[in-house]
Amino acid sequence: MNRSRPALTRILLCLACLSLSACAGKTAGEQFADMPHWMGGEPAGVPPRRGTPEYDAWMAARAQEAARPKTDQAKTDQAKTDQAKTDQAK
Repeated sequence: MNRSRPALTRILLCLACLSLSACAGKTAGEQFADMPHWMGGEPAGVPPRRGTPEYDAWMAARAQEAARPKTDQAKTDQAKTDQAKTDQAK
């Protein structure tokens, strides 16, 4: 009985080392991100992960888009005033 205990301990220790080394390279989220969509990976169009250079560039592009003047509202307001002027002229 004493002899089988160290063998079992060694086997469990080896099994634990193997299972830990198998997942040491990437996190589960990174492994799923690299998978194709049909295998359960992230779909196309997902923003990049935080902390990467792609994320910083994506956020800078979003900030530029948010700072851009929205001229569509001015055009619709101008169209309404032009229509009101033509209605008054009739």
